[in-house]
Amino acid sequence: MQEKDPINSLNEIKSMMQRSSKFTSISGWSGIWVGFVGIISATIAYFGILENSSFYSGYQEFTDLSTIKIKLIFLSIITLVIALTGGFLFMIKKSNQDDIKFINPVTKRILKKFAFILVIGGIISLIFIKNLNLAYFAPSTLLFYGLALYTVERDTIIEIKYLAICEIILGLLAFYFIYNGLLFWFIGFGILHLIFGAYIIKKYDNKA
Repeated sequence: MQEKDPINSLNEIKSMMQRSSKFTSISGWSGIWVGFVGIISATIAYFGILENSSFYSGYQEFTDLSTIKIKLIFLSIITLVIALTGGFLFMIKKSNQDDIKFINPVTKRILKKFAFILVIGGIISLIFIKNLNLAYFAPSTLLFYGLALYTVERDTIIEIKYLAICEIILGLLAFYFIYNGLLFWFIGFGILHLIFGAYIIKKYDNKA
């Protein structure tokens, strides 16, 4: 009986420990999906709800703020549901390909930490809308999304940390350039996720 190479045995043990302690089934297609949904949502908000230049010139021009608020809330909910549904489906598919159970202690830990920050950010964003501070909606969602990602960066692949930092920076910039929030939202939830997804596909998915 041939003995196993000690180095290979150590690598196998290390791989098993990483798989049991980290969620590595991040699908690049999840990022692509979220990116496309973000781009479509920002386009609808810009052309369909905020009437082009109104978003950048302040909010005194709005004649029916209650209708705009309802539309923005509805669009945000639909965007979140569609983005999360597609993202989770791609990750579940990746988990099956990796022969890893999707719902496990690591996944539950990530979801709890991620959801906690995201819910707080969602509540604050809704408060901004309620108080007519519509300009702060896009920056706050970007910032808290980035913070939520950063809280789970140790539980998954290293690229999540870099995505989180980029989202946080974009959120802060959106607060500074307050009437350009939708542009930063378009970049953060749209373009950045497309780049992230394409990179993950190239680095991990294709290799698998």
